[in-house]
Amino acid sequence: MKANASLAAWLEVDVLTLAKLTVLIGLVSVLFAPLVRFFLLPYSKTLRNLSGPPVKHWLWGSWDKEAYAAGQLELYLLRSIKAYGPVFSLVGISRVPVLVVCDHRAVAKIMQIPYQRSERQNEILRRHFGRGLLTEGGATHRRQRKVAHPAFTANAVFDMAPIFRAKTALFVERLRKHIDQSSDPAQEGTRINIAHDLNRVALDIIGSAGFGYEFNSLTSDKETSELETAFQKSIRQISSNTLYGALRQVIGEPIIRLGRFLRVAEQVELDNARAVIEKLSGELVSRAKKSAEEGDSSGKDVLSLMVRANVSKEVKPSQRLTDLELMQMVPAFLTAGHDTTSNALSWACHSLIQGERGMQLQQRIRDELFSPEATGWMDDSRILDGLPFLESMVKETLRYHCPVRHLFRTAPFDDVVYLSKPVMLKDGTKTDKLTIKKGEMILYSISYLNRCEDLWGPDGLEFKPERWLPEGHQYYENGNRMADSVKELKGVYSHLMSFGAGPNQCIGAKMSIMEIKYTLAALMSNFELIQPNLAGEKPVKIVSVLQIVAHPLVEGEKEKGWAMPIRIRPLSGSTAL
Repeated sequence: MKANASLAAWLEVDVLTLAKLTVLIGLVSVLFAPLVRFFLLPYSKTLRNLSGPPVKHWLWGSWDKEAYAAGQLELYLLRSIKAYGPVFSLVGISRVPVLVVCDHRAVAKIMQIPYQRSERQNEILRRHFGRGLLTEGGATHRRQRKVAHPAFTANAVFDMAPIFRAKTALFVERLRKHIDQSSDPAQEGTRINIAHDLNRVALDIIGSAGFGYEFNSLTSDKETSELETAFQKSIRQISSNTLYGALRQVIGEPIIRLGRFLRVAEQVELDNARAVIEKLSGELVSRAKKSAEEGDSSGKDVLSLMVRANVSKEVKPSQRLTDLELMQMVPAFLTAGHDTTSNALSWACHSLIQGERGMQLQQRIRDELFSPEATGWMDDSRILDGLPFLESMVKETLRYHCPVRHLFRTAPFDDVVYLSKPVMLKDGTKTDKLTIKKGEMILYSISYLNRCEDLWGPDGLEFKPERWLPEGHQYYENGNRMADSVKELKGVYSHLMSFGAGPNQCIGAKMSIMEIKYTLAALMSNFELIQPNLAGEKPVKIVSVLQIVAHPLVEGEKEKGWAMPIRIRPLSGSTAL
Protein backbone atom coordinates (compact mmCIF):
# COMPACT_ATOMS: atom_id res chain seq x y z
CA MET A 1 0.00 0.00 0.00
CA LYS A 2 2.83 2.37 0.92
CA ALA A 3 4.49 1.59 -2.38
CA ASN A 4 1.31 2.40 -4.31
CA ALA A 5 0.83 5.66 -2.41
CA SER A 6 4.42 6.67 -3.07
CA LEU A 7 4.07 5.89 -6.75
CA ALA A 8 0.86 7.90 -6.98
CA ALA A 9 2.48 10.84 -5.22
CA TRP A 10 5.49 10.65 -7.50
CA LEU A 11 3.30 10.49 -10.61
CA GLU A 12 1.26 13.47 -9.39
CA VAL A 13 4.40 15.52 -8.84
CA ASP A 14 5.87 14.35 -12.12
CA VAL A 15 2.74 15.27 -14.07
CA LEU A 16 2.68 18.68 -12.40
CA THR A 17 6.34 19.22 -13.17
CA LEU A 18 5.82 18.10 -16.73
CA ALA A 19 2.91 20.53 -17.11
CA LYS A 20 5.02 23.38 -15.75
CA LEU A 21 7.87 22.43 -18.03
CA THR A 22 5.52 22.33 -21.03
CA VAL A 23 4.19 25.81 -20.22
CA LEU A 24 7.75 27.08 -19.75
CA ILE A 25 8.86 25.64 -23.08
CA GLY A 26 5.82 27.18 -24.74
CA LEU A 27 6.58 30.60 -23.27
CA VAL A 28 10.22 30.36 -24.27
CA SER A 29 9.28 29.38 -27.81
CA VAL A 30 6.80 32.24 -28.08
CA LEU A 31 9.26 34.80 -26.76
CA PHE A 32 12.56 33.36 -27.90
CA ALA A 33 11.72 32.08 -31.39
CA PRO A 34 11.00 35.57 -32.79
CA LEU A 35 14.28 36.79 -31.31
CA VAL A 36 16.15 33.89 -32.89
CA ARG A 37 14.52 34.63 -36.23
CA PHE A 38 15.24 38.33 -35.80
CA PHE A 39 18.96 37.80 -35.28
CA LEU A 40 19.57 34.76 -37.50
CA LEU A 41 17.27 35.49 -40.44
CA PRO A 42 19.70 37.88 -42.16
CA TYR A 43 22.26 35.09 -42.40
CA SER A 44 20.15 32.81 -44.58
CA LYS A 45 21.64 31.01 -47.56
CA THR A 46 20.37 33.68 -49.95
CA LEU A 47 22.40 36.38 -48.23
CA ARG A 48 25.47 34.21 -47.72
CA ASN A 49 25.91 33.50 -51.42
CA LEU A 50 25.41 37.00 -52.84
CA SER A 51 27.29 40.21 -52.17
CA GLY A 52 25.49 43.30 -50.98
CA PRO A 53 25.57 46.26 -48.60
CA PRO A 54 26.40 45.45 -44.97
CA VAL A 55 23.96 45.58 -42.07
CA LYS A 56 24.09 49.10 -40.63
CA HIS A 57 21.40 49.09 -37.97
CA TRP A 58 19.61 46.59 -35.74
CA LEU A 59 16.19 47.70 -37.04
CA TRP A 60 16.83 49.35 -40.42
CA GLY A 61 19.16 46.59 -41.59
CA SER A 62 21.16 47.53 -44.70
CA TRP A 63 18.96 50.50 -45.54
CA ASP A 64 20.42 53.93 -45.13
CA LYS A 65 18.41 55.39 -42.25
CA GLU A 66 18.76 58.98 -43.46
CA ALA A 67 17.76 58.03 -47.02
CA TYR A 68 14.74 56.16 -45.67
CA ALA A 69 13.67 59.11 -43.51
CA ALA A 70 14.03 61.50 -46.46
CA GLY A 71 12.08 59.28 -48.87
CA GLN A 72 15.24 58.78 -50.93
CA LEU A 73 15.43 54.98 -51.00
CA GLU A 74 15.39 55.03 -54.79
CA LEU A 75 18.76 56.79 -54.94
CA TYR A 76 20.19 54.45 -52.31
CA LEU A 77 18.95 51.44 -54.27
CA LEU A 78 20.40 52.72 -57.57
CA ARG A 79 23.77 53.39 -55.90
CA SER A 80 23.72 49.85 -54.51
CA ILE A 81 22.97 48.41 -57.97
CA LYS A 82 25.94 50.33 -59.34
CA ALA A 83 28.16 48.99 -56.55
CA TYR A 84 27.03 45.35 -56.44
CA GLY A 85 25.42 44.72 -59.82
CA PRO A 86 21.80 44.02 -60.77
CA VAL A 87 21.53 40.98 -58.47
CA PHE A 88 22.54 41.21 -54.81
CA SER A 89 21.18 40.80 -51.31
CA LEU A 90 20.51 43.13 -48.44
CA VAL A 91 18.88 43.12 -45.03
CA GLY A 92 15.59 44.99 -44.93
CA ILE A 93 13.66 46.64 -42.13
CA SER A 94 13.25 44.32 -39.12
CA ARG A 95 16.17 42.29 -40.47
CA VAL A 96 14.22 40.56 -43.22
CA PRO A 97 16.56 39.22 -45.94
CA VAL A 98 15.82 40.78 -49.32
CA LEU A 99 16.94 39.45 -52.69
CA VAL A 100 17.37 42.39 -55.07
CA VAL A 101 16.75 41.22 -58.64
CA CYS A 102 17.08 43.78 -61.43
CA ASP A 103 17.99 41.38 -64.24
CA HIS A 104 15.33 41.86 -66.91
CA ARG A 105 14.89 38.17 -67.71
CA ALA A 106 14.46 37.22 -64.08
CA VAL A 107 12.06 40.09 -63.41
CA ALA A 108 9.99 39.16 -66.47
CA LYS A 109 9.38 35.72 -64.96
CA ILE A 110 8.67 37.12 -61.50
CA MET A 111 6.02 39.43 -62.98
CA GLN A 112 4.39 36.72 -65.07
CA ILE A 113 4.17 34.22 -62.21
CA PRO A 114 1.86 35.17 -59.31
CA TYR A 115 4.60 36.45 -57.00
CA GLN A 116 2.64 38.49 -54.46
CA ARG A 117 3.36 41.04 -51.79
CA SER A 118 4.03 39.56 -48.39
CA GLU A 119 1.07 39.45 -46.03
CA ARG A 120 2.72 42.11 -43.89
CA GLN A 121 3.10 44.43 -46.88
CA ASN A 122 -0.52 43.87 -47.82
CA GLU A 123 -1.64 44.68 -44.30
CA ILE A 124 0.27 47.97 -44.51
CA LEU A 125 -1.37 48.87 -47.83
CA ARG A 126 -4.82 47.74 -46.68
CA ARG A 127 -4.74 50.49 -44.06
CA HIS A 128 -5.06 52.90 -46.99
CA PHE A 129 -6.52 50.94 -49.92
CA GLY A 130 -8.64 48.33 -48.16
CA ARG A 131 -9.02 44.86 -49.71
CA GLY A 132 -9.16 45.85 -53.35
CA LEU A 133 -7.30 45.06 -56.56
CA LEU A 134 -4.05 46.58 -55.29
CA THR A 135 -3.77 44.34 -52.24
CA GLU A 136 -5.52 41.07 -53.04
CA GLY A 137 -4.12 38.18 -55.05
CA GLY A 138 -5.14 34.78 -56.33
CA ALA A 139 -8.83 33.94 -56.75
CA THR A 140 -9.97 37.12 -54.96
CA HIS A 141 -7.97 39.31 -57.36
CA ARG A 142 -9.30 37.43 -60.39
CA ARG A 143 -12.89 37.78 -59.16
CA GLN A 144 -12.49 41.52 -58.54
CA ARG A 145 -10.73 42.02 -61.85
CA LYS A 146 -13.50 40.26 -63.78
CA VAL A 147 -16.10 42.66 -62.41
CA ALA A 148 -13.88 45.71 -63.00
CA HIS A 149 -12.75 44.78 -66.53
CA PRO A 150 -15.76 46.17 -68.51
CA ALA A 151 -15.07 49.63 -67.09
CA PHE A 152 -11.54 49.73 -68.51
CA THR A 153 -11.87 48.42 -72.05
CA ALA A 154 -10.61 50.63 -74.88
CA ASN A 155 -14.18 51.56 -75.87
CA ALA A 156 -15.09 52.43 -72.28
CA VAL A 157 -12.06 54.72 -72.04
CA PHE A 158 -12.81 56.38 -75.39
CA ASP A 159 -16.35 57.04 -74.10
CA MET A 160 -14.77 59.10 -71.31
CA ALA A 161 -13.51 61.67 -73.84
CA PRO A 162 -16.19 64.30 -73.00
CA ILE A 163 -15.06 64.18 -69.36
CA PHE A 164 -11.38 64.50 -70.28
CA ARG A 165 -12.17 67.39 -72.59
CA ALA A 166 -14.39 69.24 -70.10
CA LYS A 167 -11.97 68.91 -67.19
CA THR A 168 -8.88 69.89 -69.18
CA ALA A 169 -10.80 72.95 -70.46
CA LEU A 170 -11.39 73.96 -66.82
CA PHE A 171 -7.71 73.28 -66.18
CA VAL A 172 -6.78 75.74 -68.94
CA GLU A 173 -9.21 78.31 -67.51
CA ARG A 174 -7.61 77.95 -64.10
CA LEU A 175 -4.12 78.53 -65.52
CA ARG A 176 -5.35 81.60 -67.41
CA LYS A 177 -6.78 82.90 -64.14
CA HIS A 178 -3.35 82.51 -62.53
CA ILE A 179 -1.90 84.63 -65.34
CA ASP A 180 -4.61 87.30 -65.08
CA GLN A 181 -4.11 87.63 -61.32
CA SER A 182 -0.31 87.68 -61.50
CA SER A 183 1.87 90.76 -61.23
CA ASP A 184 4.74 89.02 -63.04
CA PRO A 185 5.77 90.73 -66.31
CA ALA A 186 4.07 88.97 -69.22
CA GLN A 187 7.31 88.29 -71.10
CA GLU A 188 8.77 86.53 -68.05
CA GLY A 189 5.76 84.30 -67.59
CA THR A 190 3.69 83.64 -64.48
CA ARG A 191 5.27 81.47 -61.83
CA ILE A 192 2.99 78.72 -60.51
CA ASN A 193 3.27 75.41 -58.73
CA ILE A 194 1.81 73.31 -61.52
CA ALA A 195 1.87 70.18 -59.35
CA HIS A 196 -1.12 71.61 -57.44
CA ASP A 197 -3.09 72.34 -60.61
CA LEU A 198 -2.27 68.95 -62.13
CA ASN A 199 -3.38 67.35 -58.91
CA ARG A 200 -6.72 69.15 -59.21
CA VAL A 201 -7.38 68.20 -62.84
CA ALA A 202 -6.48 64.56 -62.13
CA LEU A 203 -8.77 64.54 -59.09
CA ASP A 204 -11.68 66.04 -61.02
CA ILE A 205 -11.19 63.57 -63.87
CA ILE A 206 -11.11 60.49 -61.64
CA GLY A 207 -14.04 61.86 -59.64
CA SER A 208 -16.21 62.27 -62.72
CA ALA A 209 -14.89 59.41 -64.89
CA GLY A 210 -14.26 57.08 -61.99
CA PHE A 211 -17.23 57.63 -59.69
CA GLY A 212 -19.65 60.04 -61.36
CA TYR A 213 -18.79 62.50 -58.58
CA GLU A 214 -17.92 66.17 -58.98
CA PHE A 215 -15.10 67.31 -56.69
CA ASN A 216 -15.04 70.71 -58.46
CA SER A 217 -11.49 71.28 -57.26
CA LEU A 218 -10.58 73.14 -60.47
CA THR A 219 -13.25 75.78 -59.83
CA SER A 220 -12.79 75.99 -56.07
CA ASP A 221 -10.62 78.50 -54.25
CA LYS A 222 -10.14 76.07 -51.39
CA GLU A 223 -6.65 74.64 -51.06
CA THR A 224 -7.97 71.07 -51.29
CA SER A 225 -11.27 69.21 -51.04
CA GLU A 226 -12.17 67.16 -47.97
CA LEU A 227 -11.49 63.88 -49.76
CA GLU A 228 -8.22 65.09 -51.28
CA THR A 229 -7.03 66.28 -47.87
CA ALA A 230 -7.93 62.94 -46.31
CA PHE A 231 -6.33 61.06 -49.19
CA GLN A 232 -3.04 62.97 -48.91
CA LYS A 233 -2.95 62.53 -45.14
CA SER A 234 -3.54 58.80 -45.51
CA ILE A 235 -0.75 58.47 -48.09
CA ARG A 236 1.61 60.50 -45.88
CA GLN A 237 0.95 58.40 -42.80
CA ILE A 238 1.01 55.03 -44.59
CA SER A 239 4.49 55.86 -45.91
CA SER A 240 5.62 57.61 -42.72
CA ASN A 241 9.38 57.47 -42.20
CA THR A 242 9.27 58.09 -38.43
CA LEU A 243 10.19 55.55 -35.75
CA TYR A 244 6.50 55.01 -35.01
CA GLY A 245 5.87 54.44 -38.72
CA ALA A 246 8.69 51.88 -38.86
CA LEU A 247 7.44 50.05 -35.75
CA ARG A 248 3.91 50.04 -37.14
CA GLN A 249 5.26 48.55 -40.35
CA VAL A 250 7.28 45.87 -38.52
CA ILE A 251 4.95 44.92 -35.66
CA GLY A 252 1.58 45.82 -37.12
CA GLU A 253 -1.69 45.61 -35.21
CA PRO A 254 -0.27 45.64 -31.63
CA ILE A 255 1.51 48.94 -32.30
CA ILE A 256 -1.58 50.35 -34.01
CA ARG A 257 -3.71 49.51 -30.97
CA LEU A 258 -1.10 51.06 -28.68
CA GLY A 259 -0.93 54.15 -30.90
CA ARG A 260 -4.70 54.54 -30.69
CA PHE A 261 -4.69 54.08 -26.93
CA LEU A 262 -1.91 56.64 -26.47
CA ARG A 263 -3.46 58.97 -29.08
CA VAL A 264 -0.26 59.10 -31.14
CA ALA A 265 -0.75 61.98 -33.58
CA GLU A 266 0.23 59.94 -36.66
CA GLN A 267 -2.26 57.20 -35.85
CA VAL A 268 -5.05 59.64 -35.05
CA GLU A 269 -4.52 61.46 -38.35
CA LEU A 270 -4.49 58.18 -40.30
CA ASP A 271 -7.67 56.91 -38.61
CA ASN A 272 -9.49 60.21 -39.19
CA ALA A 273 -8.42 60.25 -42.85
CA ARG A 274 -9.59 56.66 -43.32
CA ALA A 275 -12.97 57.53 -41.79
CA VAL A 276 -13.49 60.34 -44.32
CA ILE A 277 -12.47 58.10 -47.25
CA GLU A 278 -14.71 55.24 -46.10
CA LYS A 279 -17.70 57.56 -45.57
CA LEU A 280 -17.49 59.05 -49.06
CA SER A 281 -16.74 55.65 -50.64
CA GLY A 282 -19.90 54.24 -49.06
CA GLU A 283 -21.98 57.14 -50.37
CA LEU A 284 -20.60 56.70 -53.90
CA VAL A 285 -21.35 52.96 -53.95
CA SER A 286 -24.86 53.48 -52.55
CA ARG A 287 -25.64 56.02 -55.26
CA ALA A 288 -24.30 53.78 -58.04
CA LYS A 289 -26.29 50.79 -56.73
CA LYS A 290 -29.48 52.84 -56.54
CA SER A 291 -29.09 53.92 -60.17
CA ALA A 292 -28.50 50.31 -61.24
CA GLU A 293 -31.56 49.10 -59.31
CA GLU A 294 -33.69 51.77 -60.98
CA GLY A 295 -32.54 50.54 -64.39
CA ASP A 296 -30.49 53.65 -65.16
CA SER A 297 -27.73 52.61 -67.58
CA SER A 298 -26.61 56.11 -68.53
CA GLY A 299 -23.67 56.22 -66.13
CA LYS A 300 -20.39 55.73 -67.99
CA ASP A 301 -18.13 56.16 -64.97
CA VAL A 302 -16.02 53.26 -63.73
CA LEU A 303 -18.02 52.65 -60.55
CA SER A 304 -21.40 52.62 -62.34
CA LEU A 305 -20.08 50.20 -64.97
CA MET A 306 -18.67 47.97 -62.24
CA VAL A 307 -21.93 47.95 -60.26
CA ARG A 308 -23.91 47.03 -63.38
CA ALA A 309 -21.38 44.34 -64.31
CA ASN A 310 -21.55 43.02 -60.76
CA VAL A 311 -25.26 42.19 -61.08
CA SER A 312 -25.16 41.05 -64.71
CA LYS A 313 -25.82 37.48 -65.85
CA GLU A 314 -22.17 37.15 -66.89
CA VAL A 315 -21.14 37.16 -63.21
CA LYS A 316 -22.24 34.24 -61.06
CA PRO A 317 -23.84 35.20 -57.73
CA SER A 318 -20.95 33.52 -55.90
CA GLN A 319 -18.45 35.66 -57.83
CA ARG A 320 -20.09 39.02 -57.18
CA LEU A 321 -18.41 41.70 -55.12
CA THR A 322 -19.80 42.75 -51.76
CA ASP A 323 -20.63 46.38 -51.01
CA LEU A 324 -17.49 46.54 -48.87
CA GLU A 325 -15.34 45.32 -51.76
CA LEU A 326 -16.89 47.91 -54.07
CA MET A 327 -16.23 50.60 -51.47
CA GLN A 328 -12.60 49.57 -51.17
CA MET A 329 -12.13 50.01 -54.91
CA VAL A 330 -12.52 53.77 -54.45
CA PRO A 331 -9.19 54.54 -52.72
CA ALA A 332 -7.42 52.10 -55.07
CA PHE A 333 -8.75 53.91 -58.14
CA LEU A 334 -8.04 57.29 -56.54
CA THR A 335 -4.38 56.33 -56.30
CA ALA A 336 -4.15 54.73 -59.74
CA GLY A 337 -6.15 57.42 -61.54
CA HIS A 338 -5.16 60.47 -59.54
CA ASP A 339 -1.93 60.32 -57.57
CA THR A 340 0.16 58.38 -60.09
CA THR A 341 -1.19 60.26 -63.11
CA SER A 342 -0.79 63.76 -61.67
CA ASN A 343 2.77 63.02 -60.61
CA ALA A 344 3.65 61.58 -64.02
CA LEU A 345 2.35 64.83 -65.54
CA SER A 346 4.40 66.93 -63.11
CA TRP A 347 7.55 65.08 -64.13
CA ALA A 348 6.64 65.47 -67.81
CA CYS A 349 6.51 69.24 -67.26
CA HIS A 350 9.92 69.03 -65.59
CA SER A 351 11.42 67.49 -68.74
CA LEU A 352 9.66 70.04 -70.95
CA ILE A 353 11.40 73.01 -69.29
CA GLN A 354 14.96 71.70 -69.55
CA GLY A 355 16.65 74.37 -71.67
CA GLU A 356 16.53 74.46 -75.45
CA ARG A 357 15.84 70.74 -75.63
CA GLY A 358 12.69 71.16 -73.54
CA MET A 359 11.48 74.01 -75.75
CA GLN A 360 12.14 71.86 -78.81
CA LEU A 361 9.99 69.05 -77.41
CA GLN A 362 7.19 71.49 -76.62
CA GLN A 363 7.22 72.82 -80.17
CA ARG A 364 7.20 69.34 -81.70
CA ILE A 365 4.11 68.43 -79.68
CA ARG A 366 2.39 71.69 -80.73
CA ASP A 367 3.26 71.22 -84.38
CA GLU A 368 1.59 67.83 -84.28
CA LEU A 369 -1.50 69.07 -82.43
CA PHE A 370 -2.04 71.89 -84.95
CA SER A 371 -1.31 69.71 -87.99
CA PRO A 372 -4.09 68.75 -90.45
CA GLU A 373 -3.81 65.12 -89.33
CA ALA A 374 -4.78 66.11 -85.79
CA THR A 375 -7.90 68.08 -86.74
CA GLY A 376 -10.71 67.23 -84.34
CA TRP A 377 -8.55 65.75 -81.58
CA MET A 378 -10.45 67.68 -78.91
CA ASP A 379 -13.69 65.92 -79.81
CA ASP A 380 -12.38 62.53 -80.91
CA SER A 381 -10.11 60.73 -78.48
CA ARG A 382 -9.16 58.19 -81.17
CA ILE A 383 -7.53 60.97 -83.19
CA LEU A 384 -5.60 62.15 -80.14
CA ASP A 385 -4.62 58.59 -79.33
CA GLY A 386 -3.15 58.16 -82.81
CA LEU A 387 -0.72 61.11 -82.72
CA PRO A 388 2.77 59.54 -82.81
CA PHE A 389 4.85 62.28 -81.20
CA LEU A 390 2.40 62.78 -78.33
CA GLU A 391 2.34 59.00 -77.88
CA SER A 392 6.15 58.98 -77.78
CA MET A 393 6.15 61.77 -75.21
CA VAL A 394 3.81 59.79 -72.94
CA LYS A 395 5.83 56.60 -73.32
CA GLU A 396 9.07 58.39 -72.53
CA THR A 397 7.53 60.10 -69.50
CA LEU A 398 6.39 56.76 -68.11
CA ARG A 399 9.75 55.19 -68.90
CA TYR A 400 11.97 57.92 -67.49
CA HIS A 401 9.67 59.16 -64.72
CA CYS A 402 7.79 56.01 -63.68
CA PRO A 403 5.54 56.98 -60.72
CA VAL A 404 6.22 53.75 -58.79
CA ARG A 405 9.99 53.27 -58.60
CA HIS A 406 10.39 49.81 -57.04
CA LEU A 407 8.29 46.88 -55.85
CA PHE A 408 8.59 44.09 -53.29
CA ARG A 409 7.29 40.59 -53.96
CA THR A 410 7.32 37.26 -52.10
CA ALA A 411 8.02 33.88 -53.68
CA PRO A 412 4.82 31.77 -53.54
CA PHE A 413 6.80 28.53 -53.84
CA ASP A 414 10.34 27.22 -54.30
CA ASP A 415 11.48 28.47 -57.68
CA VAL A 416 14.44 28.72 -60.04
CA VAL A 417 14.82 31.99 -61.95
CA TYR A 418 17.25 32.28 -64.85
CA LEU A 419 19.32 35.41 -65.50
CA SER A 420 20.25 37.10 -68.77
CA LYS A 421 23.86 37.35 -67.58
CA PRO A 422 25.77 35.30 -64.96
CA VAL A 423 26.49 36.98 -61.63
CA MET A 424 29.54 36.54 -59.44
CA LEU A 425 29.03 34.85 -56.07
CA LYS A 426 31.07 35.51 -52.95
CA ASP A 427 33.14 32.36 -53.44
CA GLY A 428 34.31 33.53 -56.87
CA THR A 429 32.06 31.23 -58.89
CA LYS A 430 29.40 32.41 -61.31
CA THR A 431 25.77 31.42 -61.73
CA ASP A 432 23.14 32.14 -64.36
CA LYS A 433 20.22 31.19 -62.15
CA LEU A 434 18.82 31.95 -58.72
CA THR A 435 17.33 29.34 -56.43
CA ILE A 436 14.54 31.08 -54.55
CA LYS A 437 12.82 29.56 -51.54
CA LYS A 438 9.14 29.94 -50.75
CA GLY A 439 8.52 33.06 -48.69
CA GLU A 440 11.74 34.86 -49.66
CA MET A 441 11.40 38.59 -50.25
CA ILE A 442 12.21 39.89 -53.75
CA LEU A 443 12.84 43.55 -54.61
CA TYR A 444 13.14 44.88 -58.16
CA SER A 445 13.75 48.45 -59.29
CA ILE A 446 11.39 49.68 -62.00
CA SER A 447 13.36 52.91 -62.46
CA TYR A 448 16.58 50.94 -63.06
CA LEU A 449 14.99 48.58 -65.59
CA ASN A 450 13.26 51.49 -67.36
CA ARG A 451 16.58 53.30 -67.85
CA CYS A 452 19.14 50.48 -68.05
CA GLU A 453 21.58 51.21 -70.88
CA ASP A 454 21.92 47.49 -71.66
CA LEU A 455 18.24 47.53 -72.58
CA TRP A 456 17.60 51.02 -73.88
CA GLY A 457 20.95 51.81 -75.48
CA PRO A 458 23.68 54.32 -74.57
CA ASP A 459 21.07 57.10 -74.31
CA GLY A 460 18.95 55.16 -71.80
CA LEU A 461 19.67 57.76 -69.12
CA GLU A 462 18.45 60.58 -71.39
CA PHE A 463 14.88 61.80 -71.75
CA LYS A 464 14.34 61.17 -75.46
CA PRO A 465 10.79 60.68 -76.82
CA GLU A 466 12.17 60.19 -80.33
CA ARG A 467 13.29 56.66 -79.39
CA TRP A 468 9.65 55.56 -79.71
CA LEU A 469 8.85 57.05 -83.13
CA PRO A 470 8.05 54.73 -86.03
CA GLU A 471 10.42 54.50 -88.96
CA GLY A 472 9.51 57.12 -91.54
CA HIS A 473 8.50 59.80 -89.02
CA GLN A 474 10.26 63.12 -89.65
CA TYR A 475 12.01 62.94 -86.27
CA TYR A 476 12.90 59.26 -86.50
CA GLU A 477 16.61 58.68 -85.94
CA ASN A 478 18.11 55.64 -87.63
CA GLY A 479 19.75 53.34 -85.11
CA ASN A 480 17.95 54.94 -82.19
CA ARG A 481 16.38 51.67 -81.15
CA MET A 482 16.23 49.83 -77.87
CA ALA A 483 17.63 46.31 -77.59
CA ASP A 484 15.42 43.36 -78.53
CA SER A 485 15.78 42.18 -74.92
CA VAL A 486 13.38 44.98 -73.91
CA LYS A 487 10.61 42.84 -75.36
CA GLU A 488 11.30 40.18 -72.74
CA LEU A 489 9.84 42.48 -70.08
CA LYS A 490 6.34 42.04 -71.56
CA GLY A 491 5.03 45.18 -69.87
CA VAL A 492 1.39 45.99 -70.56
CA TYR A 493 2.37 49.29 -72.24
CA SER A 494 5.19 49.05 -74.81
CA HIS A 495 7.21 46.65 -72.64
CA LEU A 496 7.56 49.30 -69.94
CA MET A 497 7.57 48.20 -66.31
CA SER A 498 5.53 51.23 -65.25
CA PHE A 499 2.12 49.51 -65.45
CA GLY A 500 3.39 46.08 -64.56
CA ALA A 501 2.88 42.83 -66.46
CA GLY A 502 1.23 39.48 -66.05
CA PRO A 503 -1.97 38.73 -64.11
CA ASN A 504 -1.59 41.75 -61.80
CA GLN A 505 -0.86 44.39 -64.44
CA CYS A 506 -2.54 47.76 -63.95
CA ILE A 507 -6.14 47.46 -65.09
CA GLY A 508 -6.49 51.23 -65.58
CA ALA A 509 -3.42 51.75 -67.79
CA LYS A 510 -5.41 52.85 -70.85
CA MET A 511 -7.42 55.37 -68.84
CA SER A 512 -4.28 56.85 -67.28
CA ILE A 513 -2.59 57.15 -70.68
CA MET A 514 -5.56 58.98 -72.21
CA GLU A 515 -5.76 61.30 -69.21
CA ILE A 516 -2.08 62.18 -69.60
CA LYS A 517 -2.52 62.77 -73.34
CA TYR A 518 -5.50 65.09 -72.93
CA THR A 519 -3.80 67.10 -70.20
CA LEU A 520 -0.50 67.44 -72.09
CA ALA A 521 -2.37 68.40 -75.26
CA ALA A 522 -4.32 71.07 -73.38
CA LEU A 523 -1.11 72.48 -71.91
CA MET A 524 0.91 72.47 -75.12
CA SER A 525 -1.86 73.92 -77.30
CA ASN A 526 -2.44 76.87 -74.97
CA PHE A 527 0.75 77.65 -73.06
CA GLU A 528 4.50 77.81 -73.23
CA LEU A 529 6.29 76.32 -70.22
CA ILE A 530 9.44 78.02 -68.92
CA GLN A 531 11.94 77.32 -66.16
CA PRO A 532 10.85 78.87 -62.83
CA ASN A 533 14.03 80.82 -62.15
CA LEU A 534 14.72 84.06 -64.01
CA ALA A 535 18.12 85.09 -65.33
CA GLY A 536 20.49 85.61 -62.42
CA GLU A 537 18.33 83.67 -59.98
CA LYS A 538 19.47 80.46 -58.32
CA PRO A 539 18.22 77.43 -60.29
CA VAL A 540 15.41 75.49 -58.65
CA LYS A 541 16.43 71.90 -57.95
CA ILE A 542 13.67 69.30 -57.91
CA VAL A 543 14.13 66.06 -55.99
CA SER A 544 12.02 62.92 -55.95
CA VAL A 545 10.45 61.83 -52.67
CA LEU A 546 8.86 58.40 -52.44
CA GLN A 547 5.51 58.24 -50.68
CA ILE A 548 4.14 55.17 -52.45
CA VAL A 549 4.71 57.07 -55.71
CA ALA A 550 7.50 59.50 -56.61
CA HIS A 551 6.43 63.04 -55.73
CA PRO A 552 8.39 66.12 -56.84
CA LEU A 553 9.74 68.43 -54.16
CA VAL A 554 11.88 71.56 -54.21
CA GLU A 555 15.16 70.68 -52.53
CA GLY A 556 15.33 72.18 -49.05
CA GLU A 557 11.60 73.01 -48.98
CA LYS A 558 10.07 69.77 -47.74
CA GLU A 559 7.82 71.65 -45.34
CA LYS A 560 6.08 73.32 -48.32
CA GLY A 561 4.91 70.00 -49.69
CA TRP A 562 4.90 68.54 -53.18
CA ALA A 563 5.89 71.07 -55.80
CA MET A 564 6.83 71.53 -59.44
CA PRO A 565 7.36 75.27 -59.92
CA ILE A 566 7.35 76.53 -63.52
CA ARG A 567 6.51 79.71 -65.41
CA ILE A 568 3.78 79.74 -68.04
CA ARG A 569 3.03 82.12 -70.92
CA PRO A 570 -0.10 81.99 -73.10
CA LEU A 571 0.51 81.16 -76.73
CA SER A 572 -0.35 84.12 -78.93
CA GLY A 573 -3.55 83.48 -80.84
CA SER A 574 -4.13 80.16 -79.08
CA THR A 575 -7.74 79.03 -79.20
CA ALA A 576 -7.30 75.29 -78.78
CA LEU A 577 -9.49 75.05 -75.70
